[in-house]
Amino acid sequence: MSAPPSTLRLDEADALASAWVQHVADAHGIRTLLIKGAALAHYGLREPRTSADVDVLVEPARFEEFCEAISAAAWTERPGGLIGELTTLHSRTFLREGWPCDLDVHSFFPGFLNDPADVFDALWATRRRLDFAHRPCSIPSKAGCALILALHSVRSTTTQVRHADELERLLLTPFTDEDRAAIARLAHDTGCVTSLASVLPRLHIDVTPGPAELQSVRRREWDDKLAAAASPANAWVVALGRVPWRRKPLVAWRAIWPTSEDLLIAHPEVPDRFFPKLLARILRWGRGLRSLPRAAGAIWHNRSH
Repeated sequence: MSAPPSTLRLDEADALASAWVQHVADAHGIRTLLIKGAALAHYGLREPRTSADVDVLVEPARFEEFCEAISAAAWTERPGGLIGELTTLHSRTFLREGWPCDLDVHSFFPGFLNDPADVFDALWATRRRLDFAHRPCSIPSKAGCALILALHSVRSTTTQVRHADELERLLLTPFTDEDRAAIARLAHDTGCVTSLASVLPRLHIDVTPGPAELQSVRRREWDDKLAAAASPANAWVVALGRVPWRRKPLVAWRAIWPTSEDLLIAHPEVPDRFFPKLLARILRWGRGLRSLPRAAGAIWHNRSH
C-alpha cells in the first residue's frame, strides 16, 4: 500500500484510501460508512473538491478493532497534543508515509444525540453504494449526508468561512418533498433535531425531537463542542471542566505555557528553536487572557439554556 510521495496525487490517494478502507472493513466484517468528501458531491450537496483526508464512520462497538486493523497496515496515529486528548472524544487520525491524505476514523459524529449505536444503525439502514477506485463502498443516504454536512458546518461557521459557505450551499439545495421527509425521519431517528434547530426550519423541515434526544447526556457534549470550536481559549475552558480537580492545575498550566510538543502541534509554522517558541508562548498567553472572559461566558450561556 506504500507509494513514494511524488507518484501519488491527493485525488488519487483519496480514492485509493477510500477503497482500501472498505476492503479492510469487509475483510474484518466491520460495518463502516465513508462520510463527507466525495459522497457530498455525489448528491450535489457540495461542490466537488479534493479533500485532505478520508473520513470513515465505524460501528461504535468495533471502533477499536478497526483502528487496530488500520495500525497493523503501518498507518500511525497523528499526535493531537493534550487539548486534543481532552476534547476530541469521537475520532482518531492516522497517517502513512508516502500518502498525502489522512484517515479520520470516527466512532460517532458530534451532534447526533441519540445512542451512537442507534445512530449508526439508522445511517446504515439507509446507506447507498458509491464506487471509489472501481470498488463499491458504503456511504450514507442523501438524507444522512445532508445531516452530517449540516452538523459539521454548524460547528465551524463562526471560525471558518468555507463551512459557512457550505451551509449556505446546503440551504439552497433544491430538495424534493421526498428528500425532506427522509431528512425529517433520519433527524428524528438519530437525534439531531435540537442540534440543527437553526437549520432544519430553513430547509422547510418540521420535525419534533424524540424522547431519547431530549433526555440525551450528549447534549452538553455538543454544546461544549460548539463552544470549543469558536476559539482555542474556549477549548481549554471545556477541557478544564472535564478533568478531575487533581488535574486542573496541570491542565491550566499547559493552557498558559504549553510543552514544545503541544505548541508545535498547534502552531506548526513556529520554528523549533528556543526564542521563536518563547515568543509564541508569550503571544499565546496574551491572546488567551484577552479571550478567557468571553470563552467562559459563552460556555456558561450554552449550559444555562
